[in-house]
Amino acid sequence: MEWLSFDGVPWLGFGLAFVATFVLGWFWYSPQGFFKPWQKAVGFTDEDMKQANMGLAFGQMVVGNLLGLLVLVALLLALGIDSWWAAAGTGAVLGLALRGGAHLLHDGFALRGLVATWIDVAHDTLALAVSGLLIGLFL
Repeated sequence: MEWLSFDGVPWLGFGLAFVATFVLGWFWYSPQGFFKPWQKAVGFTDEDMKQANMGLAFGQMVVGNLLGLLVLVALLLALGIDSWWAAAGTGAVLGLALRGGAHLLHDGFALRGLVATWIDVAHDTLALAVSGLLIGLFL
């Protein structure tokens, strides 16, 4: 796996991307964003949300985000991408194809509604596009 190298990682861009995904997610899944339609689409009540183990949810999110960003930066380096726009485009394609595709696959079999699925797909696509952009600024 020669492509899985972290030589030359722009750690400042990586860190900014990590923070930006949290800011985007905070807005995306807030009442000002798409929280209410997402909540309705997945069938969660306000009481369900109060009972949720948010520590576990955020822990999983941190691990998943770090893994996704590490793969993104490794691929950008391996492909020789050295511009912010190409990195943003690569992030968007990876977000839509891999993370969005996983939502479509899992949500389809879970019989989860299309509204929640597409809110999640759009979030992940945008999050990886922004991440690619921020990492690409430092390539």
